[in-house]
Amino acid sequence: MKMLRAAFVALCLAVLALPVAAQEENAVVARVNGTEVTRDEVVAAIQGLPAEYQQLPLETLWEPMLNQVIDRKLVVAAARADGLEGSEAYTRQMDQIGEQVLQQLYMQEVMTREFSEEELRAAYDAWAVDYAASGQGEEIHARHILVDNEEAAAALVERLDDGEDFATLAAEASIGPSGPDGGDLGWFRHEDMVPEFADAAFALDAGEISGPVQSPFGWHVIKVEERRSAPVPGFEEMAPTLQGQLAEQAIYDRIDTLRTDAQIEIVEPAPAAE
Repeated sequence: MKMLRAAFVALCLAVLALPVAAQEENAVVARVNGTEVTRDEVVAAIQGLPAEYQQLPLETLWEPMLNQVIDRKLVVAAARADGLEGSEAYTRQMDQIGEQVLQQLYMQEVMTREFSEEELRAAYDAWAVDYAASGQGEEIHARHILVDNEEAAAALVERLDDGEDFATLAAEASIGPSGPDGGDLGWFRHEDMVPEFADAAFALDAGEISGPVQSPFGWHVIKVEERRSAPVPGFEEMAPTLQGQLAEQAIYDRIDTLRTDAQIEIVEPAPAAE
């Protein structure tokens, strides 16, 4: 149930994110047996394409999408001529589409409400506490040596245990791009690195060196130089994100209220597993 509700919220957010057509005159761009095709209809067809196609130049998309709208007009006219507009199947599907549109319009009203600065600041204060408690605000300055097998990484650990300098050994043996800089990765947060590397690095104290660590890039030996608390992002930086989070929570709250006030009867339970 929770996953389905999350999917519904994601759908509503996606609807809100659709680009708005330019506010210019909705010119007629074609006529099909006297029926007008407008610029907005072609733009809507383009906006309905997968994201990778929307990146193509407008002049590339315009003609095929205009022809798609023209074809739709022709098919719709033929369907009406055959009397399908008055059929039971048409009425049933239009009722379903109408429900979907009403659902989206209603939830958009909930999601687009403007939250007060007081509400946003309260949300920010709660977020900042969680942020600090989660350790997300911590950064480390580390070096690493990247090699392509575990045996080579283990041999490097032995040399380091014998007192060789980490930066010198990184410049000599690392196959990673930071090798010439002594393996220096600078400051980073846990989420900046692949999980295998980040988990191992953040488990080390300042000055400590890891054993061999495998990641999708190969095998690492890691040294943490320093640790520090990163600055917490400010209110202004987080306000847009918090607005979205409050809008999402408003959807859940509204649905909970509607369910509480409703009389719901489950007539048929879920089918038993075979």
